[in-house]
Amino acid sequence: MNISILTLNPGVDRVIYLDTPTRLGTLNRAAHTVINQGSKGANVAIMLKTLGADPHYFTFTGGELGALSESFTDRAGVRSHFTKTECGVRMNVKVIDIDGVCTELNECGGPVTSGELDAIISALKNDESELVVMNGSLPQGVPTDVYECIIKHFSGTDTVTVLDCDGEAMKKGLRAHPTLIKPNRRELAGIVGACESELCGIYSVLNAAKSVKADYGCDVICTLDGDGSIYVGEHESYIVSAAPVVLQGFSGAGDTYLSAYIYKKYIQKCDTKTALAYASAAAGAKVALPGTTLPSVEQIQALVGSVEVREITH
Repeated sequence: MNISILTLNPGVDRVIYLDTPTRLGTLNRAAHTVINQGSKGANVAIMLKTLGADPHYFTFTGGELGALSESFTDRAGVRSHFTKTECGVRMNVKVIDIDGVCTELNECGGPVTSGELDAIISALKNDESELVVMNGSLPQGVPTDVYECIIKHFSGTDTVTVLDCDGEAMKKGLRAHPTLIKPNRRELAGIVGACESELCGIYSVLNAAKSVKADYGCDVICTLDGDGSIYVGEHESYIVSAAPVVLQGFSGAGDTYLSAYIYKKYIQKCDTKTALAYASAAAGAKVALPGTTLPSVEQIQALVGSVEVREITH
């Protein structure tokens, strides 16, 4: 299956671990630091490659961090298509203290020029994709309807379109009716015009996802961290438990979940319930590892039996 993955706001993650609580306004000394890929698309591409797929990864590069950013997918053997930009690649800093509290400092990225954007979109459209994954935030210079335009390009074809983003980019992307979206609780609340606190219970999340399904026709997976996840499709809905693990590094858990679901559902053609159990196990295996380290097939498989997938009648 020809899979294309698009990330328009690539970055490099520097994860700083403290053996003390984080203290604002004064010196904090790092216990250790992990530097890894900081892009949702890179995580998805590497994870799919790990699982046995052969995805094509489309993203920007350039600047001081460009070569480092390229090295992560290159080392994993991912077939990557890099479009060079003058603005370069951004740096994201995450500070995780001894209590597990994470403070994130993410650069916004860009500005990307119209010519640079046209080049990467043209390369994507020419890839003859059977499944297109669009994920991540948008850098300066990229219009918020970019995902909507891409999804419309594939409308009327058999191409599966998957959207994992936030804010206006998600709202406008939904207007083009993607096949699947994967928001987290906060992002789902934004789609339905609610506060995150209003989706505190599993059934409130389920109802919100059902309303999105009814309005836009897309399948919805909402990841809920330690509370697991929910799925709403055309004829079936599921509540999925989280795998019982000790949290080490949550960054990239949603990307790992999405990759595993795509692999099982669309590549191996498994039923939805099987795909969801595998996806939750993959996310659990991810958060049991430090930084943005991604799990192995063996680490995922070891957790599949610990995940419960419960069907909810419509």
